[in-house]
Amino acid sequence: MTADTAGMASQAVQGKKQVSNAFDFHKGMASLSDDERALIERRKRILGTMGPLFYDRPVHIVRGQAAHLFDASGNDYLDCYNNVACVGHANPRVREAVNDQLGLQDTHSRYVQDEILDYGERILSYFPTAMDRVNFTNSGSESNDLALRMARVFTGHQGVVVTTNAYHGITSLVSSVSPSFGTGVPLAPFLATVEIADVLTGDLPESQVNDILQQRFACAFQKLHDGGFGVSAVLLDQIFSSDGILPGAPGWVNHIAQAVHRVGGILIADEVQSGFARTGEAFWGFQRHHADADIATIGKPMANGIPTGAVIYKHQIGEAFASCTRYFNTFGGNPVSMRAAEAVLDEIEDRHLLAHAQQIGEQLDAQLHQLLGGTSRFRGMRHAGLFLGIDIGSSDSASSDPQATRAIINRLRDMFILISSSGPDGSTLKLRPPLVFSSADVDRFMQACSTLVDEGYFG
Repeated sequence: MTADTAGMASQAVQGKKQVSNAFDFHKGMASLSDDERALIERRKRILGTMGPLFYDRPVHIVRGQAAHLFDASGNDYLDCYNNVACVGHANPRVREAVNDQLGLQDTHSRYVQDEILDYGERILSYFPTAMDRVNFTNSGSESNDLALRMARVFTGHQGVVVTTNAYHGITSLVSSVSPSFGTGVPLAPFLATVEIADVLTGDLPESQVNDILQQRFACAFQKLHDGGFGVSAVLLDQIFSSDGILPGAPGWVNHIAQAVHRVGGILIADEVQSGFARTGEAFWGFQRHHADADIATIGKPMANGIPTGAVIYKHQIGEAFASCTRYFNTFGGNPVSMRAAEAVLDEIEDRHLLAHAQQIGEQLDAQLHQLLGGTSRFRGMRHAGLFLGIDIGSSDSASSDPQATRAIINRLRDMFILISSSGPDGSTLKLRPPLVFSSADVDRFMQACSTLVDEGYFG
């Protein structure tokens, strides 16, 4: 390694942004049992340390059921974090669909197959009629990558606007428009970012919030035009999960959609976090905001853990892209994934999980406000359906407190409750359980939180 490359590597390490509740592979081993240490060492030998583990004592999961995960010792963990298994861990309907299709065939989509067409027609029925085409991928990252490429071709521009702590995936293109990675991953020169957290967590009137955000996005558009990039797309996670879980008042995103259309760009709604009934108010986050989206990207919960994703778009955008290139994905839209994804839709519909997410989310919100409202570390809370963010601050100042947030997360883990964190400094507790989270699960979670209040974790 030359002096120049060594310096670049050092800067990348310094700029790396850690997952806020990640296990420390260097300092954390000493506190583990012999068996835990042996398992982590085995993982390091095989997988290295690129991929993070959660919690100061990582959890060794061997099976799941509904909103519960079980470790190798048989301990029952209440999963308040996982949106991947959105209709519950080891869902029987999904399992049966996958098993049935594996007994038939599972190959790529260069042949005419009913499974991809059946699911394609069905998923399109959940979108506005103008969004009338779909292509399949294997993940949200791949979906966002394809969406950005389509936007670039359709608009003839390159510039992209995201929020200041956005995360949209791990491909080279998408990570370059994901500031949440920190400066260890260089951002694209054609990227402009907009701060939204200060506005959406305050007490400003809705009209003022809209005015401020429109001004900020207008400045971002102008910056990209001045740089010679133009504006191809505004790419927004519709629940703004990595920015601190900021649903905001329904509707403000539509003003941004109108604004980006005026400057020749399009709105890409990243629904990996907010889609599939998560917000309780609408099946998709952009619908909650009444926004005229041009492309929507989906992934994580789509097939309940079977890797799949999709890009839904207005046909004019796809036709422009197809006129100059093609898109083929070996495993995108494979029959097994399509059957799993269709079973997810069956579960959401038959179990009325959109309304359930609204009901259980309201229940959690009310009980948490009642429990935490008088504590010194509680700084406020936001939610939409079964996606909740709780801000944690210092007990003796107005500043946020990521260390206190981490302590709460790890104490809950020791009580067999799994949650995570969000926000630029990791000081927001993140609750995002499977959609099948029940009233009994709420009671168990609240009992654990009550214990933490008594123990002084919330000040």
